[in-house]
Amino acid sequence: MDFPHLPMPIVRGFVAGALALAAAAPAVAETVSMTVEASAIPAFVAKDRGLFGDLDVDVSKVGYDQVQALLVAGDTDVAWISPIETVQFVAEGSDFRYFSTAGAQNMYNGIVVRADEAGEYPNVMSLEGKRLGIPGFGTGTWAAFRAFAKAYYGVDDPTTVFDVVTASSGALLALVERGQVDAALLFSGSSAAARSLPQFKTIFSFTEAMQESAGEPLVINGAVATATWLEENPETAARIVAGLDAATRWIQENPDAFAEGGEYADLARDAGWLAGPETAETVLTLIKEGKWYLTSDAYTDDWIGAIYDLLEKGEFVETLPARDDAFLAPGSLPAAE
Repeated sequence: MDFPHLPMPIVRGFVAGALALAAAAPAVAETVSMTVEASAIPAFVAKDRGLFGDLDVDVSKVGYDQVQALLVAGDTDVAWISPIETVQFVAEGSDFRYFSTAGAQNMYNGIVVRADEAGEYPNVMSLEGKRLGIPGFGTGTWAAFRAFAKAYYGVDDPTTVFDVVTASSGALLALVERGQVDAALLFSGSSAAARSLPQFKTIFSFTEAMQESAGEPLVINGAVATATWLEENPETAARIVAGLDAATRWIQENPDAFAEGGEYADLARDAGWLAGPETAETVLTLIKEGKWYLTSDAYTDDWIGAIYDLLEKGEFVETLPARDDAFLAPGSLPAAE
């Protein structure tokens, strides 16, 4: 720096002060890589509409299992992972922290049966010994169901109680309708479709069951990073949360943008929202009501406590890690500028 018109002591004081302020300021990464799956639409909307501000966020989409692998390998800064699986990864030694429910999707995933047989299956345990279709053993949906089965029904291993059949989530509804399985555990898009179609009846929903028992929602995903990255980039993380919150509000205020012919119809189609007119109506109604995506307001100590209560009762892992080892403490990020 060159200050030809100022006395040298003042110049030295100015430079020292500037360096001190720079050292004290929260770190802001120049670019951030965020890897998500198709349901994480707020991330794409935030990027497209400039809601991350001047933060350069590279949002890329992969399959759910790849999201986890990329964060494990250190190939992405932020990943979209469920809070339940975050706890599992931490219990296995990963240095992960779930840090916000901003843009996280409510877990309407659930179990459906044929409507004309709904009287035979009033609840999950009425399916004992019956064929239950699931979308795979390595999915977050199955992991959550294992925890719920133990916590709510005392079932140590669902595969010993139900006749489990695996298939893709998109195929499961057809299997139920044709009677090839008696019930199906579905991903969110298929669950929304089932809610909208008269031939199916939902007998269990994760988020509704947890709301009823604990007064808190359960989500299928959310923002996760390593503890090291969060410690080094608190301001960056805060800006990401603020951008996702702004995108969630925009989505709620503009649901028609996700209908056929809308600005973001391609995103909605990839997420399974436009599988049929009834499905689209169900999802867009939940969006309008603010029930499909959550904001960071839901990220509280009570919410984390409800997750831990479920996992403890569900004996999800042999030893639960400390809460602060799996979840960033609510309110610990600086206010986004």
